[in-house]
Amino acid sequence: MEEETKNTTSPKRDIGLWVGIMAIVINIITVSVYMYQANIMQAQQHASAWPYLEWLPSFNEETYYIEITNNGIGPAIIKNVVIELDGKPFPTIDSLFVQLIGTSHFPHYVSTLQNRVMPPGKSIRLFQTNSEKGAYAIYNEMQKHEFKLSICYESIYGDAWTSMGIEVTESKCVK
Repeated sequence: MEEETKNTTSPKRDIGLWVGIMAIVINIITVSVYMYQANIMQAQQHASAWPYLEWLPSFNEETYYIEITNNGIGPAIIKNVVIELDGKPFPTIDSLFVQLIGTSHFPHYVSTLQNRVMPPGKSIRLFQTNSEKGAYAIYNEMQKHEFKLSICYESIYGDAWTSMGIEVTESKCVK
C-alpha cells in the first residue's frame, strides 16, 4: 500500500502549482499593461508641449518681411539657424540682403533667432523693411535666387525638428 501513495501526487499539490503559475502569468500581464500605459502617458506628455515653427516671406507694395511663427502648443527652443542663398551660407540675414541689393543703407529691421525660446502662438520678424524701394529691390532679387532658411528647434523634452518654411521634419539639431 505504501507504493501506491508514493506514485500518486496529491490533488491539493497540483492545484497549488497551477494557482502559482496563474498568479505569475497574471502579474506578467499586469506589468505589461502598466508599461504600455506609461508609454502612452509619456507620448501624451510630449505631445502637450509640441512646438511647430513655420516661416514665410511676405511682400506687398510697401513692405517685405520674413516672419517666424510658433503654431504649436509648447515653447520652441531654437538651437540652430542656417541661412543660404544659392547654396552659399550667410552668417546673418542682414549680410544676405546686403549681398542681394548691394547696400545696407535702407530702412530695415533685423532680429536674431539663435538660442531664443519662442512661446506658443508668438511670432518674430527676422527681417522687415517698410521702404517701398527696398521692398521691391529685395523681392525682385529673391525671385532670381534660391533662398533657404533652416531653423532647427527642440521641445522642452529634447525632441527636435527642422523648419524649412511650411515644411517641418523631425531631425537632430547640430551646433
